[in-house]
Amino acid sequence: MYKGRDFIGKPLVCYESGEKFDKIEDLIFDQNSNQLLGFLVNESKWFSSTQILLLKDVQVIGPDAVITPSKSTVVAAKEIPAIHYVMERNNILNGTRILTVDGHDLGIIVDLYFDEKTGQVEGYEVSGGLFADTYSGRSFVPALQTLKIGRDVAFVPTQTAQLMEEQVGGIRGAMQTVTDKVQETAQGTGDKVQELTEQVVHAVAGFTVEQAQGRRSQQFVRAKEGSIITAPGQIVTELIIKQAKVTGKEKELLEAVGLTTQGAMQNQAGQFMTEAGARLKSTGENTGETLQSGAKGLWSQIKDSAKEIQEMGTEAIEKKRIQGALGRAVNRVILDQQDDVILNVGELITHQAIASARQAQVLELLLSSVYTDKPNLTLEDMRAPHAGRDAL
Repeated sequence: MYKGRDFIGKPLVCYESGEKFDKIEDLIFDQNSNQLLGFLVNESKWFSSTQILLLKDVQVIGPDAVITPSKSTVVAAKEIPAIHYVMERNNILNGTRILTVDGHDLGIIVDLYFDEKTGQVEGYEVSGGLFADTYSGRSFVPALQTLKIGRDVAFVPTQTAQLMEEQVGGIRGAMQTVTDKVQETAQGTGDKVQELTEQVVHAVAGFTVEQAQGRRSQQFVRAKEGSIITAPGQIVTELIIKQAKVTGKEKELLEAVGLTTQGAMQNQAGQFMTEAGARLKSTGENTGETLQSGAKGLWSQIKDSAKEIQEMGTEAIEKKRIQGALGRAVNRVILDQQDDVILNVGELITHQAIASARQAQVLELLLSSVYTDKPNLTLEDMRAPHAGRDAL
């Protein structure tokens, strides 16, 4: 998906001639279909002179320009009845307040996010409201269906607010489950507390990109071509995790929800150990010492395991990146610390090259220099210089 305001001021480039010939001035949004229809290119106070570019006529959306097949794709708005109708209605999206049908204020619309292929609006950036971020004051409202836009407010279903709530998962879920069990078994022995401790450590060991699901993203995660995988304030879904895997952005997604560094893990564990401690205190003085001891053991094991778990996650991501790089060419010269060439531009990444780069402490540079575009090559160009050992 893309963010609407990112397009305002972006130049239009004609593929036919390679010429920059205009720029985008605004978005054309249809509230009935909840869809972005196109872009306002040259707005005039006289509707008959207004020029537009339909989304379906865009050839490529790039990070620095929008490419069209030819200049003729920019047409007069009056020639497109659907556009004429929308612009006559004068849809005003920016500055509209969103309320759920049961009266919860979700904030004021400042931007929208849309699918670049269909134009379907996937969500709104809003200022203020029930879920506003403490620092930025913004949040992400998912677009479940068409907005019912009135003169002052737009209405969305009640379940929209429910989808904006961060879901319990990962360490948070494990800690809450265990502290519940500790309270239930407050009359138990130290052995039971130890058993619960082991359950938490086991749960934390499953720390993968899937743990991002249900959490709120704190920053943009973008694919290489610039499309947005997740936006600030957006709750991470299964589809977002799938997109992160396809684009190799698992690490960035984990960072966006605060789940990669040892400090983040310890902070979260510490937060919920405080909750656990409060529950333990309420169980009474007779069992307090036993449970306090168990809680300390629980915290100690999580703290000791945090670094190991972080390394496990990092190793898994690195292994996947290596698998994706093997057999592909590099797009830059890879040098070791003595400036000896490990791989030249266009040479294939091999297991030996991976080992050499690791030894020279330039593995990250190598993995960040993989040529991923689709090359225009013949079959012969793609062959290795010698026959495969196991070929027929």
